Amino acid sequence: MSSIKYFGYAICAAALAFASCSEPASTTPGGDDKKLVLSADRTEITSDGTDKVTFTVKYDGEDVTATAEISNVTDGAAVTDHAFTTDKEGTYEFIATYEGVESNKVTVKAEPLSGLVLEVDKETIVNNGEDVATFTVTYSGQDVTAQTVIVNLTNGERWKEGVHTFTSTTSGDYEFKASYEDMTSNTVKVAVTVEASNPLVLTATKPRIVPDGTDATSFKVMYEGEDVTAQAKIKNLETGEYLESNSFSYNGTAKVVQFEAEYEGATSAPINVGFGDFYKNVLLYRFTGTWCSPCTAFGPVLNAAVESYPDRLVQVAVHKNDEYTPADYHDFASYFVESAVPAIYFDYDAEGPGSAAASMSSNDIVNTIKEYQADGAKVGIAISSTVDAGRNAKVTVRVTPSEAGSYLLGVMLLEDGIVGAQSGTTNYVHDNTLRTLATPFGGESLGELTENTEVVKEYTFSLKGYTDDCHIVAFVNTGTANDYVTTNAAACPVNGTTDYRFETGE
Repeated sequence: MSSIKYFGYAICAAALAFASCSEPASTTPGGDDKKLVLSADRTEITSDGTDKVTFTVKYDGEDVTATAEISNVTDGAAVTDHAFTTDKEGTYEFIATYEGVESNKVTVKAEPLSGLVLEVDKETIVNNGEDVATFTVTYSGQDVTAQTVIVNLTNGERWKEGVHTFTSTTSGDYEFKASYEDMTSNTVKVAVTVEASNPLVLTATKPRIVPDGTDATSFKVMYEGEDVTAQAKIKNLETGEYLESNSFSYNGTAKVVQFEAEYEGATSAPINVGFGDFYKNVLLYRFTGTWCSPCTAFGPVLNAAVESYPDRLVQVAVHKNDEYTPADYHDFASYFVESAVPAIYFDYDAEGPGSAAASMSSNDIVNTIKEYQADGAKVGIAISSTVDAGRNAKVTVRVTPSEAGSYLLGVMLLEDGIVGAQSGTTNYVHDNTLRTLATPFGGESLGELTENTEVVKEYTFSLKGYTDDCHIVAFVNTGTANDYVTTNAAACPVNGTTDYRFETGE
């Protein structure tokens, strides 16, 4: 690898101030040492049968909501699912009991309907940030939407007057209310769902084979989690012909052949079976900080490099000393020994460029990418990921070596589209922001692997606290803890797939 001259510069710094608040102490009847505390997220609701108050019960500081009993003191009725709604106005009192201990009382007022009506054109939208739910507010038959303030009750966001559309990149259930001239509307719900993934999935048991007419791969077809290989048809997209058996060998000159499966009117995404080198991606760690002005200036330089030489870089932004700093930051800082930002490192090479990034041009970056790319890839990586109803990303990573050896697999979660602070600018969009790793810093050992033998690993990431605008990065290293070398990397949306890729010379 050719050496790069390093340049120093003074690091910019910013002091961060943190504020905290604590819950007031509570007492329970009888002076028990262990306190049972009932609390509510709201003290007023509209009596529309939809608007609700949600309760929490804590016993000596521990959340026991799931097992405590909550009752309506007013009529003695039990509260189900620790939430209360009503279509009758009035004042209601609630109390909780747990292991013979009684909590404090909580009062909730159900306000009468005002005649202000909130409606929405879509009760369900997709979490792509583009699907739109539009609200309309009327009073006594007159449209007053332009003069109304709508509140997202789920996250507490109060919209500006007249704003009446909603999009989201975070799946879940949302509730809204409107206010107009001291009146409060009914509650409206909008469900944000994850974009549906293709239920038909085709995989090859050996994604890379020797093109000698003898070495062969077979296929597996799954439909909504059920094996339908025997009933599905598999098409060779190069010839347009369907396979007569569940086996494929090759002795031609192509670098890769694509296949797709068909079953009961559904068609799978195409997959690749290759015969040569896996496609080489270069892994980039970019150290940055929201307080760093040179980092702001470096962003357009890096973007210009990626635009002029696309589809070779897998980026990871590692934030330092700001609200996006990952819990694993110390591991990165110790290995790369960075002292100034911006700093960039390719393929786990701790030698650089490092903080010389601040003086690099986009052409310098492109040339550096090409140097690491020239090392080639010893493995291929395929990733698939789905998001369940609990907002957990279920990730499957498949690794196939083209060269026998000992390898380590690293898997991490990154978030995109974060609009936040950045020194010298406003409404900055932070992409490729490292959130957490599912593996050790340098990867978990896959052991000694033989050529063209696939290894499959599964991981789970919780998206709690993040939007659905996240993606997975997987990388494969060789070497040891003091000297890793990344042989390949790949990225995949949290609700998508990335197949094996092969070099084609194009």
